[in-house]
Amino acid sequence: MQAPQVKVQVACLDFDRVVMFLEAEAAGRAGDFNVDINQVESLLAAAHHLKCRPLENFCNKMLGDFKSRIREYTFEEVKRANASGKVWILVDFMVLDVTDWLPEHPGGRTIIPAQALNLDATCFFELYHVSKESFMYLRQFYIGEVCQADRELVPRDESASEHFIQQLQEFSAFRIKIKPLASNFHLGFKA
Repeated sequence: MQAPQVKVQVACLDFDRVVMFLEAEAAGRAGDFNVDINQVESLLAAAHHLKCRPLENFCNKMLGDFKSRIREYTFEEVKRANASGKVWILVDFMVLDVTDWLPEHPGGRTIIPAQALNLDATCFFELYHVSKESFMYLRQFYIGEVCQADRELVPRDESASEHFIQQLQEFSAFRIKIKPLASNFHLGFKA
């Protein structure tokens, strides 16, 4: 007798994560299940395809937590956060909170605070992170964008290459859209 077979259109890696979630749930440890934020959307699609409602709820909660912390920041807010002991860096005007990750940073915990606070650190990111793999971690640190009105206030020592900026933007589709500056014109008349 042949063993029953089921075919599903779910990537192998996502299927493995589904199984790990189900094992954690069966053991009463679903709350301990952890997945990288960059993998949540594909895991959600797999959960939906497999009709696994608990995993769908878990993924939606993670995505909701991510979306709820995202907003625009003034440059002053970034500087205040850094003055209070947090480590928020700006890369292409993305606000990245790397405070809790510093002890794990491969370059050590001191280089970022020494070089990259309260300025546009895009050129440093390009200089030290030649691998595209580094781009994959941006989403987990992303908390928002510097508001349009404050972008010219952010000091820039050097500019990153146009090619690097293009790559960075390709890998950061998760970014929120910034509200444009209000115009001084209304119906063709200067305000």
